[in-house]
Amino acid sequence: MVSGYEIKRLARRAKSFREKSYARAFSGVAPYYIVNEFPKSGGTWLSEMLAMALDVPFRQQEPIRLERAVVHGHFLNPLGLRNVVVMFRDPRDVIVSFYYHCYFTNDRANHVLVHLMKKRLPFADYNDIQANLPAFIRFISTTPVSPRFTWPDFSQAWAGRPGVASTTYERLRADTEAELARVIQALTHEQPSTSRIAETVEYFSFAAAKRRQESKIRPGTEVPFIRAGALGGWRAHFSPAAEAELAACGYVEPMRRLGYEI
Repeated sequence: MVSGYEIKRLARRAKSFREKSYARAFSGVAPYYIVNEFPKSGGTWLSEMLAMALDVPFRQQEPIRLERAVVHGHFLNPLGLRNVVVMFRDPRDVIVSFYYHCYFTNDRANHVLVHLMKKRLPFADYNDIQANLPAFIRFISTTPVSPRFTWPDFSQAWAGRPGVASTTYERLRADTEAELARVIQALTHEQPSTSRIAETVEYFSFAAAKRRQESKIRPGTEVPFIRAGALGGWRAHFSPAAEAELAACGYVEPMRRLGYEI
């Protein structure tokens, strides 16, 4: 008998497939401004800021329509996609954030993934992140679940791709207004309003987003979706064994190509 969790997982996969197909077919027509990332790279933050700055909808938790809008996704294959900005982040920070997303329920309905990961890769103590990280890195790099590709795969497909705008979480955090304006100009070929950019950046600042989130967190949430957002937070969790797994799983070369120090 198929479990309720399996049914939910299959339904989510079907919904994701429909949305990706729609984005591929109409991204150059509507147009859609597509924010593409490997999960936990800051793509939701960038999407929200783009939508507000451009005064268009952000179609995240609702069906995509044939309209000018911001669409967020995790695309490995670039086929048919137009108006794309790719968001990168140091994969070590991505991995730590993704670990939390895989093992602790948050306010963005990740309970199906948590159930699946605890079944496929259980640990005695989920809070002992440093001890668990090497096995977690090996698992997501050899048998990825969601998405079904790895960070090195994503980097190889999108880093330096012609005709595609790109940014990094680190650049956005360093000078959010300047980097957001640069991304908007790359996508729309128009000069964005300075006052609108400033208003957007203030509204979606980490502190403001945390305050809004705290008022909406539902009972049973273990870890909030907006958790720390730190640069270099991976250092508190990575051991030499975890760093060795990164090297063994093919992260080193794409990290260097993107300018991340090893």
